[in-house]
Amino acid sequence: MFKVCFIALFLVTLFFATEVKKASLEPLPKLRGDEPIQSGPPIPYLGGRSPGDSIGITTYDAQSWGSFGQRLALDDNGNIHVDWMWCGGAYPGPRYCAWNFRFTDNTWYGETQASTSVSGYVQLDIVRDANPDNQVSAIAYHYDPGAGYFSWVDTDAGQGWGLWPNNPVTPAVAGRLWPKFAWTENGNIVLATGDYSADWHHLYVCTDSGWNHVASFDSCATLSHFVRTSRNSNKVVFVHTQYITDTSAAGQIDNDVYYLLSTDGGVTWGPHTNITNYRPYPLDSVRAYNDVDAIFDRNDNLHVAWAGRRVTTDYWEASKIFHWDAVNDTITIVNTPSIYYNDPGGWWIATTTSPSPGSYHMPADCPQLIADSITGWLYCLWGGNDDYNDGSAAGYFNGELYGAKSTDGGITWTDYTNLTNTRTPGAPSGACDDEDYMTANPFIANDSIYLTYVEDKDAGAMPNSEGVWTINPVRCWVFHKDMIPGVEERGSLEAKHSTPMLEVCPNPFKEKTDIRCMIHDTGYTIQGN
Repeated sequence: MFKVCFIALFLVTLFFATEVKKASLEPLPKLRGDEPIQSGPPIPYLGGRSPGDSIGITTYDAQSWGSFGQRLALDDNGNIHVDWMWCGGAYPGPRYCAWNFRFTDNTWYGETQASTSVSGYVQLDIVRDANPDNQVSAIAYHYDPGAGYFSWVDTDAGQGWGLWPNNPVTPAVAGRLWPKFAWTENGNIVLATGDYSADWHHLYVCTDSGWNHVASFDSCATLSHFVRTSRNSNKVVFVHTQYITDTSAAGQIDNDVYYLLSTDGGVTWGPHTNITNYRPYPLDSVRAYNDVDAIFDRNDNLHVAWAGRRVTTDYWEASKIFHWDAVNDTITIVNTPSIYYNDPGGWWIATTTSPSPGSYHMPADCPQLIADSITGWLYCLWGGNDDYNDGSAAGYFNGELYGAKSTDGGITWTDYTNLTNTRTPGAPSGACDDEDYMTANPFIANDSIYLTYVEDKDAGAMPNSEGVWTINPVRCWVFHKDMIPGVEERGSLEAKHSTPMLEVCPNPFKEKTDIRCMIHDTGYTIQGN
């Protein structure tokens, strides 16, 4: 039976004094990216304050559904490789994988078409090789060659040559779309896909002998699949979410986080491991949504991050960023409470009258982990909105980029930093500074963090009719890691299960404080000196 992916989004309307906005679930099909969504020319770029080099444009702001994956990587020579899904006008029409390359003298190759039109939902990694000069760009995308949609992987003909397409390869299974992939140290390609016709993820590996199907995973209503390799060994991990109850709504929002680990470049795999094991409410009040990320640190230990939602309120009202590591087997909370409002649990929230996060989004989501091989510290970046008053004229969050770091392997994290700080409340179409669809290089280099994102000029996911057609710059931003300061680490330990919960407010405190013990839906407060 054909299964339909249900995409959750807020419906934004104009409010009168007696009206209240409610979160809702709208049934929408899985988008391939070639749907006709608007006619007429897009609104041109009207300027903005988003940081970084402008390396190209796209009118298709929704770069990914679910996990963002990786669209930027740094080779051992210090060159930057980056790609994105390009579109220049209304659909159906040209859409493809665009590629760019920054040389060590800080000059850019230039925006380049790297795949056949119509293709999209692109990813990037670098071919592993002991010779840095042979570490060329590898890209992944899906497109229809006339026999159905397939996932493809291609490599540049040389480092920074920009010769595309070169020699694209595919597992040759129609309907396996939205690829996420990684290039292993021993030269294998590990590829994960979604399934256009069913709630499945599929895992493949390509060796010298060709493509092999590793496994398929049912109950995956969201496109959360993600693959990451180690830079120190042949380890590779596949991470995804899998829903807990088999209903359309729960398939979107009530998920556990799983991983599958290989130590030989994807040839053999360990057990399918559930990290979260969430229990029914009220025993647990958190669920994973649809976005995951993972890295291996300098000691080759696995770390996983994801966005979780609070189940005690409307679907998208509250979220946090969570971290787990294999050494401690402990879930911690990455983001500290917003400084712009006071939520009792420290959640980042959208209210019944605030702007909406939009499709596949929450107030804090889509984390990206980064490891420092010198200090051993971890960094976590994410997108979202810590001030629910900052929305577009159409009623969607103007997203910004945030970061925190950990000096103890992820057990505690610093207070969050707003990295972009480009608030544009009430901005009309063409004037929003909405930084979205960010992916980061997974390791620190030259004491810097490297990332790419779309400067969406009309907040909201355009393919879901959340706004209008705009010309959006694609940016590459390199900034010093100390933009995420190391002040005042907060203990943010979260037990394997999320209730009961103990809060200390404020934290840290001196002579007097409130200690709130929340057990399920009942709480009490003890004050003392």
